Order: sequence, then C-alpha cells, then structure tokens
Amino acid sequence: MKNLKKIFAVVLALCLLLCFAGCGEKDGIKIGVQTTTTGDIYASGDFGEDAVTRYDNGALAVEALKAGKVDCVIIDNEPAKSYVAANEGLKILEAEYAVEDYAICFQKDSTLKADVDAALKDLIADGSVKKIVDKYINNSGEALVGVPVTAENTDKPDLKMATNAEFPPYEYIDGDEYFGIDVEVAKIIADKLGYDLIIENVAFDSIIPGVQTGKYSMGMAGMTVTEDRLKEVDFSSTYATGIQVVIVKEEGGKISAIEDLDPYYLPKE
Repeated sequence: MKNLKKIFAVVLALCLLLCFAGCGEKDGIKIGVQTTTTGDIYASGDFGEDAVTRYDNGALAVEALKAGKVDCVIIDNEPAKSYVAANEGLKILEAEYAVEDYAICFQKDSTLKADVDAALKDLIADGSVKKIVDKYINNSGEALVGVPVTAENTDKPDLKMATNAEFPPYEYIDGDEYFGIDVEVAKIIADKLGYDLIIENVAFDSIIPGVQTGKYSMGMAGMTVTEDRLKEVDFSSTYATGIQVVIVKEEGGKISAIEDLDPYYLPKE
C-alpha cells in the first residue's frame, strides 16, 4: 500500500508539473511575409526570426495563411486589398501596422539619380504622379497604360528598371504588358528624359544587388527607404506613401484584432 501511495504521489506531482508548464507556456505566432520586404524587416524586429516565415511573394504567404501554416500575413495595404478580394474568408485588420514612404533606388553616386529625381519632382508638382496613383487606388476611371514585357528596340537609350511584378497595384503583369503605379510613374519619367523604359521582372531580394552592380539603372517595387537600404543604395524623393497591414482569417484564427499581436512582441531594451 505504501508503495502504491508513493507511485500515486509521484504521478500526481508529474501531472501537476506538466500542467503548470503547459499553462505557463505561451503558444508562438507564425507570421507570413514576402522575403526582404519591409513587412519582413518589421516583423523580424518586432517578433523575432522564429516567428517569421518567408515566401517569394505575397500570394504564397496568403496561401500559407489559408492553409493554416501561418497566423497572419504582414504586407502593404494595396496588395493586401487585392489578395483579400481574391480569397474568401480573409480580412485586413482595421489598424495600421506601419506607415512608410516609397522611393526609387539607384546605385550609390549614380549620375542618373539627379536627372530622374528632377523629373520626378516636376511630375509630382504638375499632378501627373497623383493622377496615376488615383487611377489605381481610387479608380478614377483614367485608362491604364502598360509597358510591353518584351522590350521594343528604338534609337533611344534604355532605362532599365528592376521590379517584382507580383505586387498589385504597384506592379503586375496582365497579358503581355506590365501595369501598375510604379510602371506608369517610371514610364512618364523615361518619356520626360528621352529614354526607353525596359522593365526586368526579378525576385524582390534581387533588386538592390542588381542595382548595386549596375545591372539595372534603378529599382522600383513599392520599395521603402530604410536605414539599412540607405547603406547599400541611394533613393529618390518619395513618390507614394505605403501602409503595412495585417491579413488574417475572418474566423477561427489566433489573431482577430491588432491588439492580439501585443503579447508576442519582443521586449525592447
């Protein structure tokens, strides 16, 4: 009998120990992001590397959310709208996760930057850039202007722009043409400066390395100016403001409001 009591006491102690350990342990969170984007940068800094799962593009991150592989996706607001519209059962949380500025990146000390920046400032001042943004975001009704995927040869010099054409409405492919805010802004800059715009569709994390080596004249892909990126490339003036948001499942998910992320933030020193 004494032995049975001892065994029972040991088993009970182990059960209590496991219960307390389980009760005190906080489940982790999995956040889907597009690799090397600011969503990736912010999420990694706020929640740690272990919380972040990286994908080559936003569409793959959204598919992972639908499949239950991640609890949410952090991405720019305008692409988020497109993904949610195309996928039932998802929603964008009401509160903003972060606000950022978009600009064009150039090789360090590029002589092209000054010319492009001057043209961009003129086109912002005369309302041309705003008209393009309104066309895509506010559905102003203006006709969309595409750039051929297969470049046409002319006598003009080439302006090679690297982008990641999986980021609507900033850049995307429809048929045999590129469309989007970045595409049209780049085109009116090229037209103003007398260049042919040649667009190269590459992985997002290949844009800055390609610009650094001179493979591309510039990079434009809803790219945010950050301190780390400023060490690698130069940036133009801001031409658009972006908002990072959180996509979640409408029902049954771990995250249903922006406040639900609070317990998972890393403590700041």
